[in-house]
Amino acid sequence: MCSTVALAACSNGGSTGSSSGDDYADGGSLTIAIDSDPGALDPQRSVNGVNKMMAVFAYDTPVKLLDSGEVAPSVVKSWTGEGTSYTLTVREGVTCSDGSPMDAQTVADNINYVAAEGNGSPMRGAAVPAGATATADKAAGTVAVKLKEGAPFFFQNLAELPLVCSSAIKNRDSLKAASAGSGPFVLSGVQAGNQYTYTRRDGYAWGPNGASTAEKGMPAKVTFKLVTSVTTTANLLLSKGVNISYLSGADTQRLKAAKVFSDGGSIIDDELTFNQAAGLPTADVNVRRALVGALDMKELAQVATSGLGQEANGLLTDPKICSGDTVTPNKPAYDAAAAAALLDQAGWTAADGGVRAKDGKPLEVAFVYDNEDTTTAAAAEYIGQKWTALGVKVDLKGQSFNARSDVVFGGKGPWTATLIGLGVSNPATLVPFFSGATPSQGGINYGSMHNDVFDSSIKAAQAKSGTGGCADWNAGEGALIKDADITPIAVSPYLYWGNGAKFDVVARVLEPTSLRVLR
Repeated sequence: MCSTVALAACSNGGSTGSSSGDDYADGGSLTIAIDSDPGALDPQRSVNGVNKMMAVFAYDTPVKLLDSGEVAPSVVKSWTGEGTSYTLTVREGVTCSDGSPMDAQTVADNINYVAAEGNGSPMRGAAVPAGATATADKAAGTVAVKLKEGAPFFFQNLAELPLVCSSAIKNRDSLKAASAGSGPFVLSGVQAGNQYTYTRRDGYAWGPNGASTAEKGMPAKVTFKLVTSVTTTANLLLSKGVNISYLSGADTQRLKAAKVFSDGGSIIDDELTFNQAAGLPTADVNVRRALVGALDMKELAQVATSGLGQEANGLLTDPKICSGDTVTPNKPAYDAAAAAALLDQAGWTAADGGVRAKDGKPLEVAFVYDNEDTTTAAAAEYIGQKWTALGVKVDLKGQSFNARSDVVFGGKGPWTATLIGLGVSNPATLVPFFSGATPSQGGINYGSMHNDVFDSSIKAAQAKSGTGGCADWNAGEGALIKDADITPIAVSPYLYWGNGAKFDVVARVLEPTSLRVLR
């Protein structure tokens, strides 16, 4: 199920299945199943994938990301600039749910809030370049953005920025149980750990291609309901106990057989990564390469996707902004004997009981993973078995999605290895995850990583415009894979399924204004 961190986009695979036709019901309701609780609801202070999915219902973004990787207008209707200087022209007439304008000043305030280091937004460096400054000209309706250095995918990243209203910028606590955005819905009910209800806004008319909430069949209410079991979710979809859910794995075969409607594309399914903090065995690149080299990735890809996926060729899915295979020439080859030799070389030699040790200390790995996702749990168990055979003492720590996120991305617990799903939309989005500040320092470099080749490649790429830096972006990505900083395991279908509803999924985002209730 949905284990993606956030900040994502992927190719659109089109729609499948059939529905009862386009007989839409006015004033109806829809229920969307989610597999984990969103946690903190402030959209600018979370990298939780479920929170991101829900946030688009209440919050617009400056621009919209398309399946092609290009951007389309949203609150920002046009733009100019390149390098370190950009001008955004804000659409007139966009209003917040409290009636205040989502004007140039409010857009500028959002950019400045996320870009400022002291505010601790995990979107800093991802949705908005660190240190960016925005200045509004309210009369002209424009925002001038200045960057400290080039950002070739500035607008693709800006498509990930949820815009909050002026009142919420001044009072972040107001977002704990309510929304304050210019989106098509308003958060109207919160039952943490159970369900979240959104109510349709009247008068919203600035969605994609002028989409409005006055369209026939647009739901009056949308409820996100927590359902942690994949099988239960599939059963509820078949019976219309829920109308929409993202779902992957073997249970989707039942949905396909029943001709349930679906739309979406593909996603990187599970990425193996390590904590490189000082004192941990995985701070040693040879240990990381050995742990990856002990795994049959072709076999693991089938385990991680219930046989529905294939091996990944990079950290993004095709079609990529920067095309190419960064995995094959860089990933440590599957060779158990070579992996054992690497550990010997690193000083971790066989000891009594079969567990390797160094200086009298056993080679232990605390492996945290999301046990709410059955395929991720199966992948973790497979990996644990391979590492145990290599002489590693593996402590499998299955946790809820939120608990795992708090440990890995929040720095709230010990861990050595984990399975995640970054789901990045473009190569630039990777940067803060693999360089810079750690969670304890207010950043999202979750594994305390530092890769010289990655850093130098990214620096070169950022000095070039758009896809002109693709060779450098790919070199940086390849360096991460070569040093086993991160290893993408598989690509699998990423589909939302709907019964009693129709919708569009664009760049992996369920588009709220496309929702229609079927009779």
